Amino acid sequence: MLYCILFHGTISDAGTSPKDSYTQNTIQVAIQSLRFFNSFAILDLSAFQSVVGAEGLSLAFRHMASSLLGHCSQVSCESLLHEVIVCVGYFTVNHPDNQVIVQSGRHPTVLQKLCQLPFQYFSDPRLIKVLFPSLITACHNNHQNKLILEQEMSCILLATFIQDFAQTPGPVDNQSSNLKGKFQNLGNYLELANRFPQQAWEEARQFFLKKEKK
Repeated sequence: MLYCILFHGTISDAGTSPKDSYTQNTIQVAIQSLRFFNSFAILDLSAFQSVVGAEGLSLAFRHMASSLLGHCSQVSCESLLHEVIVCVGYFTVNHPDNQVIVQSGRHPTVLQKLCQLPFQYFSDPRLIKVLFPSLITACHNNHQNKLILEQEMSCILLATFIQDFAQTPGPVDNQSSNLKGKFQNLGNYLELANRFPQQAWEEARQFFLKKEKK
């Protein structure tokens, strides 16, 4: 439904660039649809990744995410942008095939667009908390994605972000930290422990500290 709403009248022309400008009504539908995706991921991450990552649907998801990120680069819409960022994180966490999806396709790719967000997303603690967990999940244990990331920013920033959370962990239940079952504290859904399994933090920190050979 969301794909048809976003690309109605444009997908028939293979030479047309993805549409990156939408009406307010369309944006409201996109926000609610992405909130549904994120709620789906919270309830059952493996089912969400399996369904959205299926052949055909994964390309549609990439196309939608890329186009909505493009819209947000032209028109300020923080609520939409944050839902897209969080959704990409759930799509890629501990899922190598989906990690490939976000770094493939038309340039700039979804991963590149995330890396090219305004400077505030790399300096403002409130916005860092939104973006960095999704960058971590998109690049963790994926050397190609990490190389792409390093072209735009220092991976040490992600390692430091993980370390800061590890030193001051919040009260997160085991189900949330394992990304299984229902989240008990939806108010903290942006927290790293609710988007990337806590038991993998130290290994991920070491991964992002290691310099990749080009």
